[in-house]
Amino acid sequence: MLIHSVWFRLFLDGAVLLFFLIHLQVFVSLPIKLNGGPLPGLGFVWAVGSMIGLVLAVTRPLRTAAIGILIFPFVALCMWAYLSSSWSADPVDTLRASTFMTCSLIGACAIAAHLTWEEILARLTLALGSLMVLSVGLAIAVPSIGQMTDILQGAWSGVWGEKQAMGMYAALLILASLSLALSNQKYWPCLFLVPLSLVAIIGTTGKTAILMSFMGIAVFVTGWLVQRDLRVAIATLWTSILLGSATLYGLTQGKEAVFRLLGRKPDFTGRTEVWREVEYVARKKPTTGYGFHAVWEDQTSIDGPYQWIADGTGFFPQNAHSSWWDVVLQLGTPGAVLLTICMALAWIAVLVRIRHGGPGALFAVSALATLTLISFTESILVSSMDMPWMLVMLIAAKSLQEFFFPARLASPTSYPQRGYVGRRPSR
Repeated sequence: MLIHSVWFRLFLDGAVLLFFLIHLQVFVSLPIKLNGGPLPGLGFVWAVGSMIGLVLAVTRPLRTAAIGILIFPFVALCMWAYLSSSWSADPVDTLRASTFMTCSLIGACAIAAHLTWEEILARLTLALGSLMVLSVGLAIAVPSIGQMTDILQGAWSGVWGEKQAMGMYAALLILASLSLALSNQKYWPCLFLVPLSLVAIIGTTGKTAILMSFMGIAVFVTGWLVQRDLRVAIATLWTSILLGSATLYGLTQGKEAVFRLLGRKPDFTGRTEVWREVEYVARKKPTTGYGFHAVWEDQTSIDGPYQWIADGTGFFPQNAHSSWWDVVLQLGTPGAVLLTICMALAWIAVLVRIRHGGPGALFAVSALATLTLISFTESILVSSMDMPWMLVMLIAAKSLQEFFFPARLASPTSYPQRGYVGRRPSR
């Protein structure tokens, strides 16, 4: 029996780690970089990721299904994506992408059912950390691979195709490393990944990643203060409201000064042109959209929506540079409403758990804050087999699972005097 338990634990660890690596897209991006272009057969990677998600669910079916019910808006969004194949310009691709996104959701629910937050953070940190070490090494030692060579030459991209991906994952790695170290002192050595991630962010020259890091760390520290003491929690809450209001006022009334400070143009580096054309095209089909995953893949049709967007912008964008406009374009107003409900559910779940959720809740709220922030300028949500959207689903699933199934909680309801050091999670 013990042998079987050990073997199952090894299988579970390997499956979850591989599931994370596939969603980090390293098995696709790195071969493309090495080859200098697309390779046939890489789509097999997504099939493997889907199988892993299903196998993880089968090993704990009832708990996975229960968590799926808790996050039903995410399920409804997947169902609407499937339904969009009936009017999609490319129904086969829409069905394929919808299947992969659904398997990501099933895998996220299964991981939430199997693992505690500490275990999830350990495997996520291992996946992100190993890729970040490799990426920094490639950027320094093999710049022809680890740096961008076409546009934005010299900017670090590591094992990924673009600097934005490396910067985003470096910001998330900082939050995962801090949360993991706070959960158990045996993980303190992983703190070396924090300065490594900062070096990676500087190397990418991406201001978005810097903003993500500031936002994530600020929310992380705020959450930590909220967990310490009720009086501190109230003071922190009011301080956050005041700072948030001041920031919102600055962005609305002093937008140009804020952009000059950030070294950005008010047009978000040409994104407003894309948004304007996407809005124009989306209004032609406001109820249904053009089908999930069917707009940006079809770049050859003369009368397709992509050509309309490209003609209007004067260049060839690869996405809407906004998760929200991308969803409106592909899934129409109902899709945007479902996405809003999904994000609201995720936010409610993490905020309810923030007071007594321990390091896992700190990671959940800070990671969700950073992903929400960049979702307005990057297409990272409602995607097929991609880490940001899978992470949002995992955060929502785990937070709701902890709230509705408290017997599975890994963290106590209050901090002892010594913090988290030396504590072992209960199973």
